[in-house]
Amino acid sequence: MNKSTRNDVQSLSTTRGSSPLRLAVVAHTCNTAGGLSVGRSLVSSLHRIAPENVYLFLLPANAGYEELGLDESRHRVIYRRRNRSLPGRWWFDTFGVKRILGDFRPDVVLSLATQGTGIRSCPQAILCHDPHMFYPTRHFGVETLSRKLIKRYLKWKLANDLRHTQLLLCQTSVTQTRLRDTFHYTGKTAICPNAVARRVTDVAETSDPEPLAPYAGKVKLFCLTRYYPHKNLERIVDVFARYREELCDVVVVLTIAADQHVRAGRLLRRIHDLGLSDVIVNVGLLRQSELAGYYSSCQALFLPTLLESFSGTYLEAMHFGVPILTSDLDFAHDVCGPAALYFDPWNTEAIKNAIVRFKSDPSLAHDLASKGETQLRSKFASWDQIAKTLLADLHSIVRKEPVSA
Repeated sequence: MNKSTRNDVQSLSTTRGSSPLRLAVVAHTCNTAGGLSVGRSLVSSLHRIAPENVYLFLLPANAGYEELGLDESRHRVIYRRRNRSLPGRWWFDTFGVKRILGDFRPDVVLSLATQGTGIRSCPQAILCHDPHMFYPTRHFGVETLSRKLIKRYLKWKLANDLRHTQLLLCQTSVTQTRLRDTFHYTGKTAICPNAVARRVTDVAETSDPEPLAPYAGKVKLFCLTRYYPHKNLERIVDVFARYREELCDVVVVLTIAADQHVRAGRLLRRIHDLGLSDVIVNVGLLRQSELAGYYSSCQALFLPTLLESFSGTYLEAMHFGVPILTSDLDFAHDVCGPAALYFDPWNTEAIKNAIVRFKSDPSLAHDLASKGETQLRSKFASWDQIAKTLLADLHSIVRKEPVSA
């Protein structure tokens, strides 16, 4: 153990000055994208920095949580397979979770799933990381009717859950303000931000990915995301279809799969039909061990997203010293600050102009990367430090004391 690691452990050991908790962590729906990253990171840190607590972890099966090495001899760990039917998922969320928690008898419940648990016998904290709950529908993108109805139901449910919630956890100050305004919530809130995932920072391999070899010498923009309508990926196709000549030396690297959404396959077919497959290159899903190579081989992170609660991808780009081109919206400004080149994500010409400005000014890339490293170092903590603050807040609501923020 090096000196900095020993210092981190010593600083985190103060968490153990409080009496142990029976803490239920409900994260069984945190199985993809940002929810998975947050869930894995918080569960791992909580288990490591405060092993004296007695935990119940309700987790999704086959999503990588099994690799965390949770002590199942001391703590109760339940891996829940996802029920494909909506009625089955509703039944488990409404009745199954409540029964499991009743058997465990926690001192406090931490829900990482943007919804409450229905339990009333102990304090409850909810981490709200689904931005559909607190942004207007203009930011949603073109979504299917069924998904719109599901989001509307979840928003209604969250409004009811907040009536029985002792602590609302928000990922940023922007999220905090929007949640309070949207739900007229006057209870306790605290900031529980993101950090760079340990599985990303521990990877040292940065060799050039083979799929990018044919594009050497071109400006490569890394669009790291799953397919969701609010990611605004169709706009990228519009930009390159309209400004093909001005952007002939630029390649966008996508990371989606056709089965992620009914519109994902249509997007990939449209790229092919327009003859843009050599400028919008889809490399498919990437393992976290591959990310360092892609970041080091691309000149910028490119996210024209309409909607985020936080997006840890911004922090990853800062960690790898990669400039950021992204949407001129409040969530992006809150996380990136001066470390990004912003554009109107609804305007194809504005997006094109930002790309042209970036590729035409070599000093801009260096400036954005330098500011990103400063932003990451000065504003954001490690997952262990985040977990330490979170535990203190959970102890506070158990003791009915003020929380950190």
